[in-house]
Amino acid sequence: MPRGCIFIVDDDQAVRESTARLLHRADYSTQAYDSGDSFLAASLPNDISCMLLDIRMPGTDGLGVLRIMEARGNMPPVVVITGHGDIPLAVEAMRLGASDFLEKPYAPERLFEMIEKAAATRLGKREARTVDPEAQAVLKRLSWRQRQVLAGILCGHPNKIIAYELGLSIRTIEAYRAQLLVRLQLRGTAEVVKFALAAGLDASEFGQTKDGIQDDGGDEQFI
Repeated sequence: MPRGCIFIVDDDQAVRESTARLLHRADYSTQAYDSGDSFLAASLPNDISCMLLDIRMPGTDGLGVLRIMEARGNMPPVVVITGHGDIPLAVEAMRLGASDFLEKPYAPERLFEMIEKAAATRLGKREARTVDPEAQAVLKRLSWRQRQVLAGILCGHPNKIIAYELGLSIRTIEAYRAQLLVRLQLRGTAEVVKFALAAGLDASEFGQTKDGIQDDGGDEQFI
């Protein structure tokens, strides 16, 4: 028996076909669409296990699909597929209700992990994304520099832009990013962004002054 039906929405035929073959080998059934518009025009079931949605497509793009599905009130679990440098789009997708995002290229094991996690959280109508008190408490314990770097990541800035805006070296920013992964026990940019959203971090905080933000003074060895 199939483990569930995965909907693939991607304008790249090669990607659709290779993803479908990969999922079939893992005992998933699939249904593929070559655009956001063709997906939205289809008669869709109510029990979609998970949807893999490309963020950049002609016509209605991934964000447009999410906005329309949110308005319809039938948002399934969605994993947004992004390219390098699309972090701001991925952040917006998660604010619109996407469960997760995955950057190309990705390992098959990572794709399966995200699908299983997204499918496991399907509770019918999705609840609005709210601030997680535990994540918020962890955020408050970060130093000012850590929080600034985290806000820069949430903005989708590369290390060189974060370094320039904060007046630090690129190596220093790389050290802070590595430190954040260890301190927050996270793997990669996607999980860092998810934590920042769950904690209620405002991206506009990037570049703000130190006033009002706790600084434990424990991380200045990188400066």
